Amino acid sequence: MSYQTRIVATPSVYPQDGGKNGVWTFADIEGTGNQDLVFIKTRQTRVGKVELRAASQESDYKDAILIITTAFRIEDNGTWLMQDWTRDGRADLVYIKTRHTESGRVEVHVVDAASGYQSFVLHKATCFNPEDNGTWTMSATGDLVYIKTRNTDSGFVEYHVASRDSDYQEFTKHKATWFTAEENGTWCLNPTMDGEFADLFYIKTKNTQTHKIEVHGASAQSDFQEPLINTETDFDLEENGTWHMINYARAPNEEPPSLPDLAYIKTKNTGTGEVEVHINEA
Repeated sequence: MSYQTRIVATPSVYPQDGGKNGVWTFADIEGTGNQDLVFIKTRQTRVGKVELRAASQESDYKDAILIITTAFRIEDNGTWLMQDWTRDGRADLVYIKTRHTESGRVEVHVVDAASGYQSFVLHKATCFNPEDNGTWTMSATGDLVYIKTRNTDSGFVEYHVASRDSDYQEFTKHKATWFTAEENGTWCLNPTMDGEFADLFYIKTKNTQTHKIEVHGASAQSDFQEPLINTETDFDLEENGTWHMINYARAPNEEPPSLPDLAYIKTKNTGTGEVEVHINEA
């Protein structure tokens, strides 16, 4: 059974903060293929700009490898992501603006890692109308993906995509998935892709039948109509941080696994007083 073995359980270099001042995530900061721990600080920064902080996977999250002020002004009208948009191997900072946009459309803004997060490489109004009825994210190829989890016409979770190749002006997918619409956890994409679209995952963190954290998936290959996985994990139910699907347990140049690993960044009520990283392998 997948997700039964804990391969990482460690405090990081960061004191616990409750996740109040930004976004905790994983990203490859140095282009090594590692999953470094990243904090995108979007509130209460020193100079009124969004800040990035990162601790390396290689150091077991004990060594800080990035503390930097970015070109983004502080605001909270959308979703912040770390994504290799420029395709140079390092994660760029992406802002999907879904509210109060000048264009009246969902917008994508990117500052690149190569400039030390000081230069914008994209300001783009997309073909999406602004709304916040789900999760906005980006696939490994840079397509803009909207996982609509409430107020759907179909009554099911829906998967909507605007392609990078069209400069986010054309839709390449509008699909109702096999998931009934609900919001008892985290919706996310497979970090790797075997085709045009990424598999959809649901990390269910409350109201589970098993009383454990559960992982559910819908395969892109089946057009999101067939389960990829439905399983309970070794994690007890809790909501003291953020849940992610990442490719942690693989060697350099190794092919990505068919299933990603399950990661939990615990930001409050930790036993150590530090932000903790917990990972179960697929």
